[in-house]
Amino acid sequence: MRWISLLVLAATCVAYGHGARILAIFPFISKSHIIVLNGLTVELSKRGHEMVVVSGFPQSKKLPNYTDIDLMPALKEVIENGPSKNLFEISDMPFYMVHMMMWGFGYHVTEVVANTPQFQSVLEDKKGFDLVIAEVFMNEAFYGLANHFKAPLVLVCPFGGFHFHNYAFANPIPLSFYPNPSLEYSDRMSIIERLTNFLYTKSFDLGYYLYSIPKQDALSKKIFGPDTPHVTELESNAVVVLVNQHFTLNYPRPLMPNIIEVGGMHVSREVKPLDKDFKDFLDGAKEGAIYFSMGSNLKSELMGEERIKALVEAFSDLPQRVLWKWESDQMPGNPSNLKVASWMPQQEILAHPNVQVFITHGGLLSAQEAAFHGVTLVGIPIFGDQKLNMRKAQLGGYGILLDFNNITKASVKWALNEAIHNKKIKEAARQRSFQYRDQPESPLDRAVYWVEYALRHKNAKHLRSAGADLNWVQLGMWDVYAALLAPFIFLYWLCRKCCSKKGQKPAPDAVKAKTSGASKKKKQ
Repeated sequence: MRWISLLVLAATCVAYGHGARILAIFPFISKSHIIVLNGLTVELSKRGHEMVVVSGFPQSKKLPNYTDIDLMPALKEVIENGPSKNLFEISDMPFYMVHMMMWGFGYHVTEVVANTPQFQSVLEDKKGFDLVIAEVFMNEAFYGLANHFKAPLVLVCPFGGFHFHNYAFANPIPLSFYPNPSLEYSDRMSIIERLTNFLYTKSFDLGYYLYSIPKQDALSKKIFGPDTPHVTELESNAVVVLVNQHFTLNYPRPLMPNIIEVGGMHVSREVKPLDKDFKDFLDGAKEGAIYFSMGSNLKSELMGEERIKALVEAFSDLPQRVLWKWESDQMPGNPSNLKVASWMPQQEILAHPNVQVFITHGGLLSAQEAAFHGVTLVGIPIFGDQKLNMRKAQLGGYGILLDFNNITKASVKWALNEAIHNKKIKEAARQRSFQYRDQPESPLDRAVYWVEYALRHKNAKHLRSAGADLNWVQLGMWDVYAALLAPFIFLYWLCRKCCSKKGQKPAPDAVKAKTSGASKKKKQ
C-alpha cells in the first residue's frame, strides 16, 4: 500500500507541481504593477509551467513556456484619454473624486479589455487551464475566468492592498491600529485620527459596494453569462491571495492563512552589472551619489517650473553626483554633477556602493528596493499609498518626508544633507535592510510555492475561514449583541408600562361614578 501512496503522490506532483497550464490576467495599465506581476509569471515559466499572460506589457523577448496576449494596441486610446495627463494634480483632489476616478477608470479598462479580440480568443481556448492568476485592482469582473475554466483562482495584489480586499476572506482589519492605505497615518493613531480612519474607510466601503461592485458584477455576467456567481463570491473562493507587502516595511496586522505576504518578490537577489555609462558615472562619485526617480507613472518634467528650478539649484551646490530619471529631452540648467536619462536600471543603481540617498515618490516598489539595498530615502509622496509608505519610513528613522508643496532650494538641501550626514538615519536604513532580508526564503520562492500549493490542493477549503460564509450581521456579532440587549429593552419597556399605570389619573366618568356611589351609601 505504501508504494501505491508514493506513486499517487508522485503523479500529483507531476500533474500539478510541474507543467501546469496557467492563465494570468493583468489588465491595469501600470508599469509598476507589471514589474511585480511579471516577476511571478516569468519565474513560474522557468519552473516548467506553461504561462499564458494577458496584459498590456508583453515581454521584450520571447521566453520558453511563455505566451503573451498583448493588449497594448487596444489600450493605447485608453491611455491617451486617461483621467489625468499630469498625475501630480491628484495630490490636490478631494478624496471622493480620486475614488470615483479610480473606480470609473478601472471599470473602463476592464470593459475595453473584455471586448478585445485578444481576450475573446482566450475565452474560446479549447485546451483549458489548470489555474487562473488575476491581478487585484478594480477588475473584479475577470475573476469569472476561474469559473469559466473550472480552475482554482489565485489573486495577486501588486501593492499592499485596499482594506476592502480583506472582507471577502473575513480577514480582520482593526481600524484602531490599521490605517487605511490611502491615509498617511501610522499604526499609533490619536482619537481624531482613528475617527477619521473609521469614517474614511466606511465612506470608501459605501462607494465600493454601491457603485463599483454592481458595475463589475454586471460586466462579469455580460462576459461569462447570467449564471456566473457574484464577483464577491468568486473573490471569496480564491485559494490564496498574494499581497506585495512585508511586516518590516508595512505595519504588522493579523492575516488569515490564505493571505500570503510576498513583499518585494520583484527584487532581484542577483544584481546585474551596470551599463558602462552609469557605472563610470557612479564609480567616479568620490563624495557619493544621489539617485532621483519619481517612478514609472509620474513624470518629473510635470512637477512645475519652480520646483524643478529649486531641485536643479540644490543639486548644483552639492559635492555628490546626481542621477535623475528625466523623461524629457531638455533639462533646464543642467549642472556638471547631474546626469539625466529617460530610463535607468533602478535596482542596479541602488545596489552600487556609492549611492547614499534615493529621492523617491514613495512608491511601494521603490521603498522595497531601497530597503533591500539599505539606501536612505527622501520622499516626495503624491497620491495612493505613497504618503503612508513615507510616513512609515520617517517614523522608522530611515527616511525623510519632503512635502510636494514645500520644494525649495533650502528644503531640498536640508533634506539631502540630513539623509547623507545623519548617522542615525544611515544606521536605521542598514538595520531595516537586515530585518527585511532576514526571511526563511525569498518572497518570490514563497509566491511560487503558494501558487503550486493551489495547483496541488485545488480549492483548498482548509485554508478558508468560516467567517467568509457569514453575513456582516453575523460576522460583526450584531445578532448576539441584539440578543443580549433584548431582555434589558423588554424589562425597560415593562417598567415604563407598570409605572405609567400606577401614576395614571382615573377617567372623569369613573370619578363621577365613584362619588355618586359614595353619596348613596351615606344616605342609607
